[in-house]
Amino acid sequence: MTLVDALDEGRRSYDRHAWADAYSSLASADEAVPLAPDDLERLALSARLTGRHAEADRLCERAHSDHVQRGDGVRAARWAFWLGMSLLDRGESGPGGGWLARAQRLLDDGGHDCAERGMLLMPVALRAMYAGDVETAHATWSEVARFGDTYRDADLIAFGRLGVGQTMIMRGRIAEGVALLDEAMVAVTAGEVSPVSSGIIYCAVIDACQEVFDLRRAREWTTALTRWCDSQPDMVPFTGQCMVHRAEIMQLHGSWPDALETAERARDRLLQSRQAAVGAALYRIGELKRLRGELTEAVEHYREASHRGHPTCRGRC
Repeated sequence: MTLVDALDEGRRSYDRHAWADAYSSLASADEAVPLAPDDLERLALSARLTGRHAEADRLCERAHSDHVQRGDGVRAARWAFWLGMSLLDRGESGPGGGWLARAQRLLDDGGHDCAERGMLLMPVALRAMYAGDVETAHATWSEVARFGDTYRDADLIAFGRLGVGQTMIMRGRIAEGVALLDEAMVAVTAGEVSPVSSGIIYCAVIDACQEVFDLRRAREWTTALTRWCDSQPDMVPFTGQCMVHRAEIMQLHGSWPDALETAERARDRLLQSRQAAVGAALYRIGELKRLRGELTEAVEHYREASHRGHPTCRGRC
């Protein structure tokens, strides 16, 4: 395959979300001649979505450096942001925070007013939510949505609607909050949102629906998430979380053996890809073991889920 053929095949595979083929073709082209920024970004995302996290991090750093050298501080900041968020998601708070700080400095030094400033508000909003500061979180997510509307960034708009919806629910305004979650999901199911952002929003919306016991919506969005994952069989991230959600729905319908098998598959998948959501899978296994009367094994799974950062009070109390 010539360089041109490899690039063409890689781009076509990327466009149809055939992530493994996209990675293979673009990596081959990159070995021959270093990829231009747009193709390098395609390769980095394909690596991320096929579970090659270390390789994806390296490619993100390279894309970031390329944009810095080209004097494009905005795109450099975007890649620094996504690298930072990926590291934070895997529990690497020092490096993750460093990359976010670098993104902020690039925008500040260049005096850029852009969508990327809205992106950098997202971890601020998340910290406020985790700390229980609902008012700050609500105001910050509203600002994220404003940046998305101003710069017509579909990912930011969807994240903003999601975050505002979550804080409305936290305030007890459940109907208004759920309506905003539905609005965010419309953008996802319409294909307006990028793949990584889509997966994050799917899982967050399903979690929120379960928190307010809106089981009909949780089931509907879990079915949509399953279809989305099945349409991209090469994708490694989000498939484990999808299995956890499916196990939860099976449990609610009394299909405990199937739910346990699905939760165990989710655990194995998440452990293999080193994703933080493995705690949710371990917790679900613990719940199913408890329901089956296997209390010693249930406690062991609750304990391991807790060590992985997943709340286990409901199961252990």
